Formats: sequence, structure tokens, C-alpha cells
Amino acid sequence: MWNLFVDPPEKNRSGSDADWKKLQFCLKLFKVFVYLLVFAIVLISSVLAKLLYLYMIGNTASTNSVSQKVQVCSKYLLLNGDLTAISSKQEQIAWVWALIFAFAAPEVFTFLRSLRICIFKREQRPTGLEMTLVTLFELFHVAGLALLTFIVLPQLDMTRGAMLGCCVSFIPGILNLLTGTRLQWKSMDMLGYGISILAMVSQGSVFLIWPSMSEQLELQLLVIPLLLVSFRWWENYANTHDAIAYIIRTIRCTRSRYQLYLYLSPLKIVVFALMAFLLNGQRFTEYFSLFLDAWQTHSITIVQTNTQHDIAANGSSNVFVSKVSQHTIQSNPNAIIYALLLQIGSAYLCHIFCKFACKIKIQEFSYALPLTLSMPITVALATFLAQLRAADACALHRIMPDYLTLRPLAENLDELGARCLQYALWIWPLWWLSQIWICLHIWLPKNDRNAKTEKLFVCPWYCGLLVDQCAIMNRRIVDWSDEYLTIKSDLTTPRDPVLALASDINASRDIQEEDKIPQLIVCATMWHETEEEMMEFLKSIIRLDEDQCARRMAKTHLNGGKADDEYYELETNIFFDDAFVLDERYCQNKRNPPVNEYVKTLTKTLDKAAFEVYGVNIRIKPPLKIETPYGGRLVWTLPGRTKMVAHLKNKDKIRHKKRWSQVMYMYYLLGYRIMETEHFSPRRKAVIAENTFLLALDGDIDFQPRAVHLLIDRMKAVDELGAACGRIHPVGRGPMVWYQRFEYAIGHWLQKATEHVIGCVLCSPGCFSLFRASALMENSVMKRYTLVSAEPMKMVQYDQGEDRWLCTLLLKQGSRVEYCAASDAYTHSPEYFNEFYNQRRRWVPSTIANIFDILADADKVVKRNNSISTLYMWYQSMLMVGTVLGPGTIFLMMVGALVAVFTIDIWTAFLWNFFPLLFFILSCVYLKQKYQLLLAFVISAIYCLVMMAVLIGIIVQMLEDGPLAPASLFFLLVAVQITIAGLVHPQEFWALLCGVIYYITIPSMYMLLMFYSVFNMNDVSWGTREAPVVKDDNAGGDGRRTEDSELYQPGWLNDPLLINSELGEISLIEQRFWRDLIKEYLKPLELSKEQKQAMADGLKDLRNLIAFAFLMINAIFVLIVFLLQLKKEFLHLEWPIDPTDFVTFDRDNLQVGIYRQYKELDPIGLLFVIFFGFILIIQFVAMFFHRFATMSQLLATTQIDWFRSSGKFSDEDAVLELKGSAVNIARRLQRPRRLDDEEDEPNYSEILMDSDHHHPHQQDDGEHRESLVRRQTIYRLHATRNRQQTDYSNLVMNFERRFFGEDELNLKNLALNRKSMKLFQMRRSEAKMNAAAMPGGTPTPKTGKRPPMMMTPMATTTTTAKKVSFNNRANLEIYDNNGYEHTEF
Repeated sequence: MWNLFVDPPEKNRSGSDADWKKLQFCLKLFKVFVYLLVFAIVLISSVLAKLLYLYMIGNTASTNSVSQKVQVCSKYLLLNGDLTAISSKQEQIAWVWALIFAFAAPEVFTFLRSLRICIFKREQRPTGLEMTLVTLFELFHVAGLALLTFIVLPQLDMTRGAMLGCCVSFIPGILNLLTGTRLQWKSMDMLGYGISILAMVSQGSVFLIWPSMSEQLELQLLVIPLLLVSFRWWENYANTHDAIAYIIRTIRCTRSRYQLYLYLSPLKIVVFALMAFLLNGQRFTEYFSLFLDAWQTHSITIVQTNTQHDIAANGSSNVFVSKVSQHTIQSNPNAIIYALLLQIGSAYLCHIFCKFACKIKIQEFSYALPLTLSMPITVALATFLAQLRAADACALHRIMPDYLTLRPLAENLDELGARCLQYALWIWPLWWLSQIWICLHIWLPKNDRNAKTEKLFVCPWYCGLLVDQCAIMNRRIVDWSDEYLTIKSDLTTPRDPVLALASDINASRDIQEEDKIPQLIVCATMWHETEEEMMEFLKSIIRLDEDQCARRMAKTHLNGGKADDEYYELETNIFFDDAFVLDERYCQNKRNPPVNEYVKTLTKTLDKAAFEVYGVNIRIKPPLKIETPYGGRLVWTLPGRTKMVAHLKNKDKIRHKKRWSQVMYMYYLLGYRIMETEHFSPRRKAVIAENTFLLALDGDIDFQPRAVHLLIDRMKAVDELGAACGRIHPVGRGPMVWYQRFEYAIGHWLQKATEHVIGCVLCSPGCFSLFRASALMENSVMKRYTLVSAEPMKMVQYDQGEDRWLCTLLLKQGSRVEYCAASDAYTHSPEYFNEFYNQRRRWVPSTIANIFDILADADKVVKRNNSISTLYMWYQSMLMVGTVLGPGTIFLMMVGALVAVFTIDIWTAFLWNFFPLLFFILSCVYLKQKYQLLLAFVISAIYCLVMMAVLIGIIVQMLEDGPLAPASLFFLLVAVQITIAGLVHPQEFWALLCGVIYYITIPSMYMLLMFYSVFNMNDVSWGTREAPVVKDDNAGGDGRRTEDSELYQPGWLNDPLLINSELGEISLIEQRFWRDLIKEYLKPLELSKEQKQAMADGLKDLRNLIAFAFLMINAIFVLIVFLLQLKKEFLHLEWPIDPTDFVTFDRDNLQVGIYRQYKELDPIGLLFVIFFGFILIIQFVAMFFHRFATMSQLLATTQIDWFRSSGKFSDEDAVLELKGSAVNIARRLQRPRRLDDEEDEPNYSEILMDSDHHHPHQQDDGEHRESLVRRQTIYRLHATRNRQQTDYSNLVMNFERRFFGEDELNLKNLALNRKSMKLFQMRRSEAKMNAAAMPGGTPTPKTGKRPPMMMTPMATTTTTAKKVSFNNRANLEIYDNNGYEHTEF
């Protein structure tokens, strides 16, 4: 009783958990707003674009056409009688050009997009077949659209013109029937065929009905333009037909389409314009000779007709005399310009927001629904506006000029019904419904979140004149990823179409659905992490294990075996470097060495981490211990029943350090696990590799499962993506951590975002990055990563920055590397000056070496990598120049700052900066590192004081010279840019406060640190987390060690921490694999003294060469700029902004002089302002593009569960709601109840109130409540004592105990509809019945009791470990955790 008190962890966490929870509510609220906003914009813009298109067409009819005579409002012209406007030739030509420009606008956008992609990315050249097919069908569409615009629609009124927009789906309708697209509904084969036939007949009926009712040749040939227009979307509907499968593969699955549109877009504009000139009726030359006059004010003829009542001469009858007169008014050219700009803008907005809706997965409500509604709304508005104008010529006077027309269906409302029957307009709803059926795929989106435009739409852009039809028929039916994976390996080698098709069919049969499920393999490297750092890592892994278990339970028990969109399989591997104590003083048996304290810390911390996550004591079963050729292996089964494997590396058996751990897990997980599966076909292995992802982690990382989901989403969305990194947040205490917070923020906000947008991220940090297995398995990646660095430069590049070098290899082989800003991870950063300098001493040379490596092979990289262009290489070259000249630039900046602030001459300021820097450089050459760091710390402290004075001086100078002075303007622009960057990153805005630390340490970090890194690049030690050197306290005076058996530590197999662990073994096949791998690549390097000395000498020679070159380049640069500064009065430019005016008075001559003085700017300073300003502008613009992409990704992954339909909630809605909430339900049912959880507890306050009700003389209410709260804890402790403790260490058993139990489930925080709850209870009852009916099925447990457990060796003995034999190759597949279930990877 005395030991019942508990200390549960806090529910409100910090770090990764807290930051994400702050965003959830805001994101849900913002997504609701986005739903409504996108819906409104798509609907309004599509309707407006179509109405303006019809309005423009109505004013292009021939001058001689009777219908072109427009009734004009006489109210504002002060004229009586009937007024009729006759359009001039200039007016006709202007409207024709407006239609040409409206058609050309999206083609120009297509050309610019293609040009940007071809410049910044590498695109394949099109084949002859592809060029011919795409050009042919695109020109078909252009010709049909021109005929429709200039021949057919000018003969129709607004109503029929709007209706005709639903009749451009005939070719898609035929292909929809022939290729069996509707067979995806297996239960509706005959019904689907019948409806498809009716849809095709409905689309074809327009070819007969209207032509038969008209004698006009233009309408009788209606079938030609409609057929030609519908050819544009043929390939989207011809996705399964055998005869054209090879053609579709050729067109869709290459990236050469952008190369095609570089010439095809201008060609389409020319063809459309030529057909417009030929079909409109004017002379060809007049379209050019009258072009300028057409867009200026010109005369419009107004015919006035006055009908007078008169009496004849004999007085016997009335006579009506009509007097006709002509007047002229001036046209309004702005009317055409406004209509054109509105049409282009509306169509563009419709396309952009349609694409946005598809990307963030709001397609049904904000894309399909408004586009479906836009067609009847367009017809209704067109009819209403045209009839309103026909009934009253003054009705739309304020909206459009009176001389322009909206062609009505009837002259008045009395004729409207008769005209509808005359033209059989009652059939239009069938055309609309048939188009809905043909485009029904837009209601069933299958794309990944934030998919690329090529995955969403067949054609890269849109048709501005038919934007709504183009949007729905251009949307892909079949997911592009399926086609891409099917033929990816065949793109480089041409094959026979028949053989290729047969091979694809056979391969598709071999591929299983589970092969496409993401396989997430966590690969963490550990060395000398502290317990606090390990705690953060283990908590992250346990959260990931819980998330995967919830999704697995939802899939198995709630969703009928169907996985949710974010489902993945999980396995965790930890590769522990230098895990054993090999010192002979402590190790008695080299075959069974003891583990070091770090491994013991990991073992002891696991239960603590589970307690921190779940808030209750979790008893994780002791790990299975296995001897391996590389050392040992510990296998834990986590509460979610996923495996966590710690590979303990013995540095006497296998090569140590991080890069070799990465080689180890890449060859084991990819080479052995995937390639050694002989019963799999190559195509199936390729699919598995495409969907296998390695999550590279450091041993101190802190992240949430949500961060991993976002990285996997990027992998799904971009097929060529080889690696993706998240936003890394440094954690710790002290000024050095504050500096790194701002440094990391600026680096991610600007630099990484820019690299992501205009090219590729050059470094995906190994502390938190996701790698695609197929990208690592490419040629010259894994194999080259195993190279031993024999040359000094290779040692710097390979071993000092292994993460950056791995990304360099990926980029060279054509893989893309991206940055996902929404995926947050937190890592411990150096907290002390020396540790930070040593870390950067390792990073800086490797960074420069890898970037130089990429720049040296720029031609090959640009040729192989689609995401890297020559301009991007130039951008990186500019950054490299800035990096190399950074110390010299900072030196000159400090010289100028001292001159400006302390008003000293330039030579004094130069010497004050030169001597400290000289002393530091000499210390880097002759002194040990600890003295170098001491001197760097002292100089940095002095520079911090100077920088504070400089900051005050800059503010004073800005007040004196004004904000438009060169220095002031540049300083303000940089400050404003950084502030805006912080504002668009609201979560990280407080990092700006650390900018003060960053500012005052600029001389230290960009000058001293650079010299320290370059002059110590011969030191290839790790620099951080170095193990302390153990002194030999037992050594005698003669150097002999005393033998004392008490110093020996027990071997790891007999360690007290692992005494209850079972002992296993790996298969013979795996043993052979490890021996071969170690022999080939991972054998410990045994260098002789001569080899070590040669390597050290080589590193020193390299250091001397690089340091001398680096120092000379900066010295020459400083010398040139400094000499120019000395001659500034002769060599300068005048700053034209904000000059100073002076007035002088000559007393002798009595003259007043007025002159203007400009601020002086030296040419080199101007060049550097332009240079760095240009880089900042690029980064600033790219940041906004990346922020929009990040916002899209967050919106796409945000699920809204606020709105529940009350009355019209169907069974389908219940199924969808339960599917969306299944993971949360499973998470609720499997999660252990916390020690401080008050759910399902008796209401102790009521009990206490009843007990105290008989004591009226109590203290006041506030004190009484506080007393009750304290006394509730005592009651709960008593209840805990009396209640049998439940083992919550198995989340699967927790779920099954509650799901199959008889108690009511507590789902009150999950807002589910009653039908959804009823459906859940039905599925729960069915699951109980099925489990009870199965032999050995899960029995229904009693309240508070676990199902019977299988007897384990631990239950029978405590001293003898059971020997488990693994006869299967994959030993982890058959490891049984107490017989609860069988977990496979």
C-alpha cells in the first residue's frame, strides 16, 4: 500500500508532438474555407469563361447578316424611334482577333511551361511516332475548334451555343464503350454497357436533330467540328484496348511531351489564326492592315427608324410613314479588351483551381460538382441574359455597350416556348447526362495526394475556349503510376508491340497487390548517444509502432482487409557501431565480448520510452539474442507487434563508422532481402523495390508518425524521387543552439526550398531522410558507395560527409531529391563552441568537395537527371563562388563597418581586422586544435561586441543617409526578406529572435570557421560524441598490468540485462551472405604504420594545397577591393536615388549656387550587391512556390470530421465515415489506459459529495472542490490496489480484448453518426461470431481478463535460456512472440 504512488508522464508534450497538435485545428478550419473557396471559384470562372466565349462569338458575324443588326437603347442617345446598330468592319476584325488571343493564351502558357521545364529539367526528345500522333490529333482539335467558333456558333443563339458545349464527347463516348472502361464496375456489366450505348447515342443525336431542322449549310455540317474537337481527349479513354496499348505507352510514359509543345503550341496558334481569317469572311490582308484601327475608337452606324401616323389627302384612311436616318456613335475598344482579359483570366483560374482541387484530394466537392453544375447554369444564365436584353435594350447598359449583342433564342417570352419545341431543346438534358456518364471518372479519384500535373491530366495544359469540358475529359481515368511501373524498365529498349503486350500481361499477373504496399524499414545508426537522446529516438519508434498497429487492426477487423491510404508495413533496424568492449582488461573471451554501456543504456531505456509514450508501465518482452558473423543481434517485439532489431557491430569483425553501417543495411535489406528471392520475377522485384523505403535516422532524432507519412506521400506522388528529407529542428540549450535555430531556419526556408523548386536538393541529411530502394539499387550508387577512400580528397568527400556523398551518387544517376517542409523532425545539436566548430570542421570540406564533384560533372549530371538543368548548375556555381570568397567578403565588411562606426581611417580599420585574423591563421598552422578553438572563441567574443556596435552604427547611418542609400537599402531589403520568410512560416516565426545571435556571430561563422575547417581538413576524426580515453589505472611502474579477474565483464550472451532473453540463430544462407559481404566490402581495415603515415602525409599535403589556394584567392580578392576603396574618389559610381541638394552663397560675387551631390558607390561593391541581391531574389521567389506546395500537402493530408449529416445520411455515407475513422477507432481500442486517465473511472466527486452532504459546516465551495480533487487521487489509488493489474504490453491483445469483449466501447470523442456506430457494432458482432466459429479462434474474454497465453520458456525457468533454431532463411519471419500472432515482413 505504501508504494502505490505514481509519476505519470505529462500529456502535454513538447517537441514534435506539441508542434503538430497546434496545427491540427487551424488546418481543419482552413481546409473548410478552401473547400468552399475552390468550389466557388471553379463554378464562377467556368461559367463566366463560357459566357464570355459565346458573347465574343456573337459579335463576329458577317456585316451583312440580319441577325447582326442590334437594337440599341434610345434612352441615353436622346433619339426617338427604333435604333439599330450595324457593326463596322473594324469591330468584326477586333472580335476575331480577340477570339484568336483567347485561344492563344493557354497555348502561350503551355509554351512557357514547356520552355521552363526543358530549361530547368532534362526532357527526352520525342520519337517520330509520338510526334506524328500528338501533332495529328492536336491539329484535329484545333481545326474542329476553329470551325465551331467561326462557322457553327455564329449561326446559333446564346442558348443553343451553350447547349452545344455538352456535345463534344462523341469520340470519348465511343472509346468509353469499346475499350470497356465501365468494366471497373463488375456488378454492373450489362447495365454499364447499356448506359454507355445510350450516352453514345445521345451524343450522336445532335448530328441529326439540328442539321435536319435548318437549311443553313453551316449547321448541316455540324458533325465535322464536333467530331474533330472531341479527338483531343481520345488517349484518356483508350487505355485498355489491345490494338493501341503500345501507342498509348509510347505517348504517355515518356517525358518528351514538353519537347513537343515547344513547337506544337506556336503551330496550333498559327493554324487557328489562319482558319479564323479564312472562315470569318473578311479579306485576308485586312486583318493586318486594319489591326490597329480595330483596337482604337471607330464609328458605329446607328439606323434610326421613325414611324409617323398621317391622314391621306382625301381623309379616308390612315397612312404610316417611316423615316429612316443614320447616325454614328463612337465605339468603346475597352469593351473588347475587358471581355478578352476576363475570358482568359476566368479560364486560367478555372484550370489552376481544378488542378489544385485534385492535388489536395477535394476533387468530388470542389472539382467534379462545380464543373457538372456549370453546364446547366451556363445555359440558364445565357438564356436569361439574352432574353433580358431582347425584352429591354437598356437592361444591360451599364455592363456592356449598347451596340453589342447577346443573341437571344426568341424575341420575346411568348416565342420562347415555341422556339424550344421547334429546335427540340428538350433533348439537351440527355446530352448533359450523357456527358456526365462519359466523364463519371471525375467522381472516383484514384490519384495520390499532391500528384504531379502529368499524373492528373493527359494534356499538360487546357483549352481556354472549352475550359469546363477540357477539365473533366482531360482528367486521367487510369492512374499514371500503374502504367509507369508496368513499362518503366522498357523505355530505353524498343520492343515488338505484340511481345511487349504479352510480357506486360504476364508480369501484371505475377505482381501482387501487397507488393504495392509501402514497406517502411527504419535504419538508424547509433554510436555514443546519451540516455536522453536515445529516449527521444525510442519514443519516436514506439509511436511509429503504435501507428502501424492501429492501421493494421483497422485493416484486419474494421475495413474488411482493405488498407487505408496511409497504410505501410514497418520494421526497425538499429546498427550499433563499436557495440562491444574489446579491451583485454575487461574482455575475457573475444568470442563472447561484453556489450558497452551504450548498448546497455538502449536496453534499459526501451521500457522507459514506452512508459513515456503510453503513460503506463509496459513490460516489453526481453529481446531475442542471436550471434552473427558481424557481432550480435537483439530482436525486440514492440507493443504493436513490429520488430525492432539492434545489430551490434564488433569492430574486430566488421568495418565500423556510419558509412559502413549504411553499406551494411543497404546490402542486407536490398541485396539479400529483395534480390535473393529467386521465386520472384524481375518485374515483381522492381515493383517491390519501388515501394520499399529506407528511413535513415540518427540515434537522437525525435519525430511523429505524421512526418513519415508526408515523406511517403512524396514518394508516391513523384516516381523519380530517390530521396526526401524533412525539416530538421535543432534542440538543446545555450547560445550555440540559438544560433543553429536561426541558421537551420534560413537554410531550410530559402536554400533548400530554392533547390527543391528549381532543381534538386543536394543533401538529404542522414538524421531524418527517406530513400527509395530502387534508387539506391541503381548502377553506381550502392556499388560505388562501398569504395574505400584511398586518396586524401576521396577520404574528405566520402567519409566526412557520407550523407551528402550518397545524395551526390543519386543525383548523378538521375534520381530526384526533395525537401518536405511539413515533415518535422528534431535533433540534438552541439551546445558548446568547441563541439560546434568540430562538427562544422567535418561538414564544410565534405560539402565543398561534393558540390565541386557535381559541378565538375555538370554535363553528365544535366544529361542524366531530369530535374537538374544548366541554369541550376550556374546557380550552384554562384553559391560556390560566394562560399569561397565569403571570408574575404566578411573581412572587407568588417573594415568598412569599423570605418563607418568608429570614424577611423581605412588603414587603421584594416590593421585592426588583419592582425587577429593573421594570429588565428598562424595558430591553425602551428598549434593544436584545442588552442585554435580557444583563440577562435576569444576572437569570436570580441567580434560579437564589435558587431553590436556595427548594428548601432548602421541604424545611425540609416537615419543620416536615409533608407534609400545603397548600404541602408540593401540592409533593409535583407531584413524585410527574412522577416517575410518568418511570417510565411508561422510555426517557426520565433526563430527570428535568434537572428540577433546569428548576426553578431557572422565574422566567427563565415570567416574564422571557414579558415579553421580548411586548415584542419587533414583531421578526419568524427569530432562529436568521441568516446573518452580510458586510462590504465592498474598499470605498474614497469608498465605491466596486474591480472585481476574481477575486472572482467560478463560476455554479452550472459549479461544480466539479457539473462532472461531467448537465444536464437540465423540460417546458414544468411550466415553465408554475411561472411561474403564482410569479405567483399566490410572487412576491417588493417593498415600498417607505413600506410597510416602515408595517409596522414597525403592529408597534410592536401590540406596545405587547399589552404594555400583558399588563402590566396581571398587575399587577392581583398587586395583588389581594398585598393579600389582607396581610390574611391576616382573610381566610383553615382547612386541615382535620393541625392542631396546644397545651396551656397558667394558673398564676394553675390551669387547663389545650387548643386546636387550623389552618394558614391564603388563598382566592386555594386557588383556584389547585384550578385547577392540576385541570389536573394531567386531564393525569395522560390520560397513562395515551395510554401504553396507545402500548404497543398498539409491540406491534402488533413481530414475533416466536423460535419455530420443528420437526416440524409445513407448507408454508403456510413461506410465511408467508418472507413475514415477506422484508424482512430483502432488506436483508441489498442492504446493502454494511462495511470492518470480518468475515463471509465467512477465519479469519486459524487461519492464524496454524498458523504459530505451530512456535514453542512464545511469550508467554502472553492476550498471544498480542491479538497475533493486531492481526495479523488486517494480513492483512485485504493481502487488501483484492489483492481487486478492488466498487462498492456501487447497492443493487438488490447484491441482484441476490447473489440471482442462484452463491454461497451468508449468512443465518445469520435464524432460518428448513429448509422456509422450501428455499422461498427454490426461488424463487431460479425467478427465475434467468426472468431468463435473458427477452430482455435479468439475467445471472448471476460471483463478485465486477458485471453489464455501460451506457456513460454520464461514461465518454467529463470536461469536456462531456450535455444531457438531458425531453419528458414528469414529468421525474423518465424520469431514467435509468446504465440500471440505471426508477424511477417
